Amino acid sequence: MKMRLTATAFLALGLLAVTSAEAGRYQDFAGSNINGPTWFRPVGNGPGLSNNPVHYSAQRFVLLEPANCTIYSSQDYDGYLHLYSGIANTNSPLANLIEGDDDAELGTFQGSSRVPQDLNSNTISLTGGTYTLVTSGFSNTSEGTFSNRIQCTGTAQPVSWCFVGTYAREKSVCLRERFAVVIDQVTNHPTDGVATPVRYASGDSAFFWFFNPANYEVIVKVVNGCSVNGHYWVFIAGTTNQGHRIRVGEVGTGAFKDYSRNEGPPAPAITDTAAFACQ
Repeated sequence: MKMRLTATAFLALGLLAVTSAEAGRYQDFAGSNINGPTWFRPVGNGPGLSNNPVHYSAQRFVLLEPANCTIYSSQDYDGYLHLYSGIANTNSPLANLIEGDDDAELGTFQGSSRVPQDLNSNTISLTGGTYTLVTSGFSNTSEGTFSNRIQCTGTAQPVSWCFVGTYAREKSVCLRERFAVVIDQVTNHPTDGVATPVRYASGDSAFFWFFNPANYEVIVKVVNGCSVNGHYWVFIAGTTNQGHRIRVGEVGTGAFKDYSRNEGPPAPAITDTAAFACQ
């Protein structure tokens, strides 16, 4: 029977393979494959595929320059990690597949995956460009939350796929791997007038705080309504009377919508069921 390695212990184990001089830059992603879409995942690097479809979550990142990187994934379930060049096509699981790993090639630990899977290799060489991480289950009953870290040596910075304008990465959040959300023009804000997102293990919704990280002001949710009316829906709920602007941008097309509220009256709920057309 395989043992389960805790997320903290696995992350510590993985980071021991990278010396402090090599630590470089990193990008963290948190997510969940619970009730996510399904695919027939590759067995390791292929060519075999899983016998049954398993739930997955896909996350994109960009390397602005070539780098040597290590990708660690800690899961609270029996998970699997695959790295793809470009935008992964989960209907063609072997296309553009770089590497896949089940249990970090340790053979005894569930809930941990690593690229490169060979523990004798500290890093994998990647060129500049777009990549996709697909975190899924070992079987069709393997579901839960996960945390992924892309650690690169030198000065190369893995950049989150979603961003809005010139706002700092930590000030925006990516929903449904397609829509970037930022809240700015916050009245009475002590610094830059930009809210801070709270990154829970959800790809559908996010909370934001304005002044205090313990006091959430707004929740933004994007719903896939393509099968209903051919659009993605944007739902917003606020518990504030501060003025602010919520900007939702669609990655790839550059389209965006703004939802502005004035200071004074309580923020009304927004249910925009025709926010972005499905493509």
